[in-house]
Amino acid sequence: MMKSKLTFITMMTLLFTVTVAFAADDDEKEIPKLAVRGMAELEKPADQLRLTIGVITENNDATAAMDENARRMRNVIKAIEKAGLTDDEYETGRYQVRPRYTRRPRQLDPSWRPRIVDYEVTNTVNIKSKKLDITAKLIEAASKAGANTIDSISFDLADPRMYRREAIDEATRNAIADANVLADASSLRLVRIMSITLDNAQPQPPPPLSRRRMLTAGAAVEAATPISPGDVTIRATVNIMYEIAPKE
Repeated sequence: MMKSKLTFITMMTLLFTVTVAFAADDDEKEIPKLAVRGMAELEKPADQLRLTIGVITENNDATAAMDENARRMRNVIKAIEKAGLTDDEYETGRYQVRPRYTRRPRQLDPSWRPRIVDYEVTNTVNIKSKKLDITAKLIEAASKAGANTIDSISFDLADPRMYRREAIDEATRNAIADANVLADASSLRLVRIMSITLDNAQPQPPPPLSRRRMLTAGAAVEAATPISPGDVTIRATVNIMYEIAPKE
């Protein structure tokens, strides 16, 4: 009598895979099998904003550049809080002080040495919020307060696992339904599930509005234009292997 056991193997990477397999004896290679694939694709409205706002200042004195940057960033923080953000919806992203040097001359000069021209200070704030309706307001407020760069604007799901389960469930049901149709049409019987694999069950948010824009006072008018978050696509693919036999 063939012994069986149930083994669960879970791997979590960029591709989430779950494998369920039943061990069998050496004669399993002769067992007739039916492989089916079920797919699901859900469209869910994005419910979370991700936005990076920054201040870049330049000065030939490092301390002056940092002081100016700090002053403007304080104004930006006050502005985005006034626009509706709370302190748990943003955090410091990157702070960098970078000296800029004179360019190397085209003609080789053994006596040439690089010399610091000025200093560039970059300070960014990463925003993560469910208040999608204030996106344009945040950009406009930050611009007027002294922000002069936006690295990215993107939208995603705050709780992707909730919809991921829904996609997996639908994909699995589709695979089982297809297997039953195939078996009935072929006068076959589905004996047991030999393996189940799950692939590509990750949310795919809409492409970020990633073109880098320097925000000036004049750009505030552009920022006031409504920004559409779009939908997040959640896909799942389930592969099921059945043992089959002729109907009795």
